[in-house]
Amino acid sequence: MTGNTVHAAEAAYRKKRVKRIKKIIVGTAIVLLLLPTIMCLFLLVKVHSLEKQIETITKVSDSGVVKAQEKEVKTTKAPKKASTAEPTIKPTDDTTTKKVYLTFDDGPGSQTGKILDILKKNHVKATFFVTGKEDASSKKIYQRIVKEGHTLAMHSYSHIQDVIYDSKEAFEKDLKQINRCLYEATGVHTKFYRFPGGSSTQNTSLSIQNFIDVLKKNHYLYLDWNVISPDINNANATKEQVVTGVMQGVDAYDTAVVLMYDVADKPMTVKALPSIIKQIKAKNYELLPVDESMILIQHNNGNQEEGK
Repeated sequence: MTGNTVHAAEAAYRKKRVKRIKKIIVGTAIVLLLLPTIMCLFLLVKVHSLEKQIETITKVSDSGVVKAQEKEVKTTKAPKKASTAEPTIKPTDDTTTKKVYLTFDDGPGSQTGKILDILKKNHVKATFFVTGKEDASSKKIYQRIVKEGHTLAMHSYSHIQDVIYDSKEAFEKDLKQINRCLYEATGVHTKFYRFPGGSSTQNTSLSIQNFIDVLKKNHYLYLDWNVISPDINNANATKEQVVTGVMQGVDAYDTAVVLMYDVADKPMTVKALPSIIKQIKAKNYELLPVDESMILIQHNNGNQEEGK
């Protein structure tokens, strides 16, 4: 192969290579130019698709609102025509207001005067289920309870369960003793009785119904409780625990009868009482003394949940 032939071949090869490179460059340029256009078209298609979906969702939502409005219109009663007659005014009976009855057992004692002071300061009436005591100091406490508008109630004379519940005769004897004691001190015949241990007590020789019958025969009503102060079962309960425990119970019932002890070894009654009253008032619950119009909470009748 001559030198001219070699040069001609190399020139042809270079020419082809240049053409190939030009094609690659041109192709790349075309792709780079077309790519944004393709991306724009793709995005336009996606936007259009999303607009369709939004339109569909809006229609479904509007349809649901319209149906709901139609349903509301259908279920709403037409207003009654105004009456020309004079309206009849009936007494209201707001049964939705929670009623709270603070009750104190086992007094009178060294704590009773302090409890009465707290109640007086806070303008609250409560109920005292007392035992029988004949000393002058106790009689003054009975009198103060009545004078300050609280309910004085019976919790037996002796509070010795083995004696009281030995027989119907023993029970009635004790009942007459406590009634006499309170009447002689105050001139008031009490109407309410709380069984020592409650009507659910198991510390009786006879069925509790026998003693309930004695109360009925003598026209007395008995009352138990559905809220119990935590310090009654826990001697180490703090003031905060007593307040929290009582309020949890009060919140659970429409008619809450709270059991607290009026005895020297339960000092948390006096310490916690102001906070309990404050929280009850803050919730706009009624604080009332026990009376004949109330819902009676009676364990023996299964009436612990009344008003819940």
